[in-house]
Amino acid sequence: MGSKNQLQQQFTYLALIVLVGANLVCEGGATSRTSLEDASMYERHRQWMSQFGRIYSDNNERHKRFNIFKQNVALIDSFNNANNKPYNLAVNQFADLTNEEFTASRNGFKGHMCSNKATTFIYENVTALPSTVDWTKKGAVTPIKDQGQCGCCWAFSAVAAMEGLPS
Repeated sequence: MGSKNQLQQQFTYLALIVLVGANLVCEGGATSRTSLEDASMYERHRQWMSQFGRIYSDNNERHKRFNIFKQNVALIDSFNNANNKPYNLAVNQFADLTNEEFTASRNGFKGHMCSNKATTFIYENVTALPSTVDWTKKGAVTPIKDQGQCGCCWAFSAVAAMEGLPS
């Protein structure tokens, strides 16, 4: 009987070793896949930095911006893969900014709102409208311009309004 118990005990140890080994192999595979994904994302970030001339002050800032970039790319990819919108998002020069940073840098209007006087708008009898209109293709306005962080959105808006006037 002693040998049967020893055999069962050895079998139990062997099964435990196999399970631990299989777990290590699986974790190693996940780690290498994650490492490949990180390397691919790191290369994508490096190319993005080159494309948009982004230089960081130190490695801590670079690491922070890389993580924000990864989160934004994941959000963009998830949105585009959902296929439930007639448009797609793309990585642009703002991809390493948080929503708060972007809003703070692009929402520079410091003035007061105009008067509350409203005019009445009379609608035409329109039956069929296109789902989208690209006014740049119709020559009504020029393409979007990047005002940077100067807080001169009012000037860009004034120029755009003048461009849009019929000639």
